[in-house]
Amino acid sequence: MTRRNALDRLRNNPQEPISTIPLAQGHMRDNRAWDRAHPVITYFIPALLHEQAKDTRAAILALSQKHMTTISSVATALISFSLAHIRQGTLKFEARPDAHRRKMTLTWHEAKDGWPQEIPQLVKRHKKDNVKDVYLGYRWGRDVNAQIKALAGDSISDGEVVVFLLNYALSAHKNGRLRLKEEAVVISQKVSSTW
Repeated sequence: MTRRNALDRLRNNPQEPISTIPLAQGHMRDNRAWDRAHPVITYFIPALLHEQAKDTRAAILALSQKHMTTISSVATALISFSLAHIRQGTLKFEARPDAHRRKMTLTWHEAKDGWPQEIPQLVKRHKKDNVKDVYLGYRWGRDVNAQIKALAGDSISDGEVVVFLLNYALSAHKNGRLRLKEEAVVISQKVSSTW
């Protein structure tokens, strides 16, 4: 193709400048071993704590951007602070479930002279149109997850404990009692000789 033909073709078929830039080839990691070894642990947040959980998530994201690290790194530092205070006795944690959210435990007994009973129709609860479930998820290890589950017990949800602990640490950070410090991570290579 001559230069004149190429110029004529461009005049007849104008293109946006952005379309002339070639697309980058997507390169996905083939090795997901690290992801499997360090899974994101996700917690369902009860509806009454949705706004507080969203604020917590935004604060953790802002801190991760400020300190140039991952959100899981910031969340791990915050939750570790709160769990350490619980172990030291500085932070008292009592499970006080809300009576409106707690489900009853049923037991049975056999009645000799019982009245017939009807099984009620299922009442479908419609979620509000714009309300979606809220989850918080971080890569902070199974040991932290086990401590959260132990604190929650059977009376409250794990998500409620997570929001409480993260907000306690964020409050300590805002008051100046908790300071986050960056540490350089050194990645080394192992060199071996092959013959």
